[in-house]
Amino acid sequence: MSWTLVGSIAQFFGSTALVISLLYLANQVRFARLAAADTSRAARAAGVREVDLTMVNSRELRKNWLEASNLQPIYEELAATMNLSVEAALQVDTVCQCWMRLHWGHYKSITTDDDLEDLERLVSVFYSAPPMVHSWDKSPYGRAAYDVGFVRFVDQAVARRADSHG
Repeated sequence: MSWTLVGSIAQFFGSTALVISLLYLANQVRFARLAAADTSRAARAAGVREVDLTMVNSRELRKNWLEASNLQPIYEELAATMNLSVEAALQVDTVCQCWMRLHWGHYKSITTDDDLEDLERLVSVFYSAPPMVHSWDKSPYGRAAYDVGFVRFVDQAVARRADSHG
C-alpha cells in the first residue's frame, strides 16, 4: 500500500468526520435556538400574566384601563353576554386571557403528538364553556390577538368536541 493511498484514505475519513461534526453542530444550534425561543416566549407570557393578575386584583386599574383604552363599548357587549357589570366582565376576561396565553405558549412549544393531544383535550373543554367561549370570541385580546395557527387549533379542538358531544 502506497503512502498516497494511505493519505487518500485518511483524507476521506477526515472529510467524513468533518461533515458529521458540522451536521451535529448545525443540529445543536437549531435546538439551542428553539430552546431560547421557548424561554423567551415563557418569560414574555409570565410578564403579561403578572400584569393581567394585577388588573384582576385592582379595581382602580380596571376602571382606569376602561377609561383610557376606549374599549368600553366592547366590554359592554361582553358584559351583556356574560350577564355581568362591565368592570366584572373586564376582570373575568383578563383571567381568560391568562389561560389563553398559557395555552398559546404550550401550543408554540409542543414537541410530541401526546403533548398536542393533551392540549387539544384541555382546550376543547376550556374554550367550549362560558366564560372562555365569550372571551375567545368577543374580547379584543381573544381570537383576534393570536396567530392563525393557534386560532385554527382552538377552533378545530372546539369543533371536534362539539361533534363528539353533539
